[in-house]
Amino acid sequence: MSDYISRVKDVNLPEGEFFVCGSAIMDVLGIRKAADIDILVSPRLYEKLEKEDGWKKHPKYNILQDKDKICGAKITLDFMKENYSLEEVLPLATFIDGIPFMSLEMLINAKEQMGREKDFADIKLIEKYQKNNTI
Repeated sequence: MSDYISRVKDVNLPEGEFFVCGSAIMDVLGIRKAADIDILVSPRLYEKLEKEDGWKKHPKYNILQDKDKICGAKITLDFMKENYSLEEVLPLATFIDGIPFMSLEMLINAKEQMGREKDFADIKLIEKYQKNNTI
């Protein structure tokens, strides 16, 4: 089992109320290592986490961070122009070991929108992975 999947399971979030977004899927699939876990959560779960010990608002960004600063929870994908909510993206998830992840296609779209040099490098890595892993 991937370290990322173990970490997400350790956070013990309720099924149907979260979606792992960002580059974590790249780590799980062996494309490249990721530094943290970005999680899109329902508004209800966000409010619950905000009150729990071990979760704090990030001083600079609109996210909650767990005590280990590995997981960051947010309510919308505000880094994408569509600003998706959990209910919009959960049906599009790629499930790996029961965990809903952002699909590679959606990740490419997000990285194209962000347009940073590191995003274009990630897109190349994802496309190479997809080319080498077709059925």
